[in-house]
Amino acid sequence: MLTQHEAGRLDGRVRTFGSIAVAALVAVAAALAQGGFALPTAPVGWLGLVLLMLLYGTGITLLFTVLPRLGVVGNSPVLNVEPVFALVLGWLILGQSVAPLQVLGALIVVGAVMGLGLRRRRV
Repeated sequence: MLTQHEAGRLDGRVRTFGSIAVAALVAVAAALAQGGFALPTAPVGWLGLVLLMLLYGTGITLLFTVLPRLGVVGNSPVLNVEPVFALVLGWLILGQSVAPLQVLGALIVVGAVMGLGLRRRRV
């Protein structure tokens, strides 16, 4: 939302590059703070890494192929609710536990997206 409102006049490619650069810096800093990067040491780790690249890469490619057809109004809800879907799928498929704070965060995200969607319709 901040990118759309504060950097809306910038070319989309420049905004995307800036967002990816900031995310990369944060990821590298977090990795270095925990001792650096490490590649998988077991075959199942490599399988997981390959499947992550294949499935997530395909999903993101499809997402950004379909997004222009949804229009600006449809983009924000899809992109903001993605972490909530990841949380739910991790719980359903992987059996991960979900903390009450995570549920609260998911409700806040969904509520904010719904609120923004309703606000746009009233205007």
